[in-house]
Amino acid sequence: MPPFRLHSKYNPHKEAEQFASAIEGNPSIIVITEPGESYLASVLKAKFPSTKCIAVRYNETAFADSDTLWDAVWRPGSGSLPFFLLSHIPDEKLAGTRFISWKAADKAFPDAADTVWKNIRNTIDMLTSIMHTRSFFGNKWLQNTINNFIGLEQPAALQFGTQDFILAGAGPSLEQLTAAQAAPYSILAVSSACAALTARDIPIDLCISTDAGYWALPHFDRLPASVPIAFPLEAAIPASILKTHPCVPLSYNSPLESALFTAANLQPLTARENGTVTGTACELLLRHSNRNIILAGVDLAVAKGFSHAQPHASIARLFAETNRVHPLADALAVQNFAAQSLETYRQWFLQLPPESARRLARAGTGGAPLPNIKPVDLTAGVRGKARISVTSYPAPSAQERTRIVHSLLNTLRTGIPALIAAEPARLAEDTATLEKQICALCSYTAYCNVIKNPADNKAHTNLSEQVSRILGALIKRIEA
Repeated sequence: MPPFRLHSKYNPHKEAEQFASAIEGNPSIIVITEPGESYLASVLKAKFPSTKCIAVRYNETAFADSDTLWDAVWRPGSGSLPFFLLSHIPDEKLAGTRFISWKAADKAFPDAADTVWKNIRNTIDMLTSIMHTRSFFGNKWLQNTINNFIGLEQPAALQFGTQDFILAGAGPSLEQLTAAQAAPYSILAVSSACAALTARDIPIDLCISTDAGYWALPHFDRLPASVPIAFPLEAAIPASILKTHPCVPLSYNSPLESALFTAANLQPLTARENGTVTGTACELLLRHSNRNIILAGVDLAVAKGFSHAQPHASIARLFAETNRVHPLADALAVQNFAAQSLETYRQWFLQLPPESARRLARAGTGGAPLPNIKPVDLTAGVRGKARISVTSYPAPSAQERTRIVHSLLNTLRTGIPALIAAEPARLAEDTATLEKQICALCSYTAYCNVIKNPADNKAHTNLSEQVSRILGALIKRIEA
């Protein structure tokens, strides 16, 4: 325990009231680092009755008797602080979140305070990045969702089998994998790794894609005709793939997905949204199977030369864009600099629970270190077990799927502006709703402005106009 007091000796309640009085506005969430005996908890609840109050502790056991006074509590033994905060702070409420330290605790636990505040800064950076992504991709996610739902001709259910898996990423170390080494395993490949695997005569049991950008489409150019595809509806999938390949729809359990899947009686596979397709694929295998998973080409690090196993669609694009003024070496340097975000994804693997990490192994050499995941000799695989496979099932006709989408979009185009005009506060509720999701997809910035300023009629009007414009354009495309 600290050698000096964390609270006033004479009137700790008054001290807490003075502290709370300095918090301006009406925050949605307050995060207090090490509030000690939690005199603050009741004061904050009285001043901000609708605010979620979170305590971040510096010690594993101290002040445990007061933990129940908070809406959520993190301690060092709880795991990753950024992941904890991400689970409690919706990105759209970041602007309404206050991160505040109890200064006496910072002096008492300086090392713990330094670590916690570095993690809080990392969390803010991650939330900011998520917000930029949602703002940039929202319209595209919505458009992809509609296109993929209408174009999905061969829905399929996935059977994971009894064989261990190789999860193939597109890192340069994938080039070390041979067909003989891969033979005893079911191969689940991210779409960007498929060309490299096919070039080495390594059969792919399932391809998975989650990227929403147009640059993801060329990854499917060399995909063998028999390979099934798993993807969330928001991903960028070529129309030809939707028609000719068995497709396993993945669901993040969003309201829009649920509405479409239910209306068409489709059977999606539950998945978890992740920063990378490799993370989504890994969680899929951990959730739905009990087999071991070998990571191949999951390098999570910047490479000195090509940043992906060859051949790779991005390299063809780079060659097409380079010349004497802009040589390939410069393009590769820029590409590798942008890959610095891979460290964030490495942290995801490092923070896996021990029971999950024990099921993972890593093949090949190179890449960023993952000390919690053991290396493996691929010659030890066992042949003859049931591999991962899919079974197709009937889907409503394209005409019926189009009718479902058309009806839903028309209903939302009428209902959402009415909701914004009558009950804008509902958009700030924690419960996920279809209306909130559509608002965020149509105009994430306008949606955040309404949440931040619920009484601002100008913000309401702007969001209504954006929703009407985006949904109206989608309806016209469907009708054309």
